[in-house]
Amino acid sequence: MKNVEDFLTNPEFIRWVNHTDKELGDYWENWRIANPEQLKAMKIAKEILQGSSFERVMPPLGMKEEVLESILRMKNLAADKPNIEPQMNLTWAELFWNGIGQMSRVAAILIVSFGIALLFNLSKINKIEKVPIVSEVTIRKTTAAGEKMQLTLSDGTKVWLNSSTQVEFPEEFGKDQRIITLTGEAYFEVENDSLRPFTVRTEGLLTTVLGTSFNINTNQSGRTQVALVSGKVVVTSSLKTFTLSPKELIDFDPINAVFNVVNFEIPEILAWKEGVLRFNNASLREVVTALEEWYGVEISLENEKGVKWQFSGEYKKQTLEDVLISMSYVQKFTYQLNDKSLTIRL
Repeated sequence: MKNVEDFLTNPEFIRWVNHTDKELGDYWENWRIANPEQLKAMKIAKEILQGSSFERVMPPLGMKEEVLESILRMKNLAADKPNIEPQMNLTWAELFWNGIGQMSRVAAILIVSFGIALLFNLSKINKIEKVPIVSEVTIRKTTAAGEKMQLTLSDGTKVWLNSSTQVEFPEEFGKDQRIITLTGEAYFEVENDSLRPFTVRTEGLLTTVLGTSFNINTNQSGRTQVALVSGKVVVTSSLKTFTLSPKELIDFDPINAVFNVVNFEIPEILAWKEGVLRFNNASLREVVTALEEWYGVEISLENEKGVKWQFSGEYKKQTLEDVLISMSYVQKFTYQLNDKSLTIRL
């Protein structure tokens, strides 16, 4: 396909626009990915098909009957007036009218009638009030330390926010694209729309998808991690572009402009979404940071000099007190917890 007309004459494309199903949706999504240069023509064709239905506007009541009566009157008039001698005193309009055939007269009447009906329709259309342009409203959602949130965007996309995370997105996405901005960590289940890519902006990266699920984390010491759970994503920076497959994670260091693509296990990346606090050979500072974010507490350390941890553990929906009891038994420390303040003595 090369232009809009090709799409408009394609039965499968028309059926997809008017009565989409999963099989057709998957086909055109893959086709769009393979032919990105055709996206503009696809969108125009889709808008034409979606806007091609309109309310039928009828001509004024009685117009049809008047046309038929005019035809019958002409027929009777022609029968009553024999054409034996030409009438010298006829006007030029009468000469023209009598000089054309009966079918031509009918056609002329129909053309005039159609013109009247068209003018009537245009006058009615002009009376339709214009829809006011609604200005774009930006929504900002933020979670504090120890807080998580689940959102559903206007297109049906579901977003889970981890602690200390912020997202910004329009109240209603536009016709061409869906763009949000993220700081922190979030998991996305993107609603499929092959004509409107879904893009997440983070520091130095753009992550673009059509319909898929993935996790983005910008809380890793200034780094950004994009982990693909299902579908396909394209990660773009000013330097490179990567296409990820499921269970692939890209780790981006914006300071040194270093990219690293590795495989990952889904339960490990999405543990936070399921309420699981997991440590894997974590250092003391990594444990402290995780506890502060997870439970919304401020932690101070005593006697930490020279202490090195490689702590591993998993806690599913447990209280901070329960976690501290278990952790202190393994790492041999004491603690004092006062509301949102925690002191750990090593």
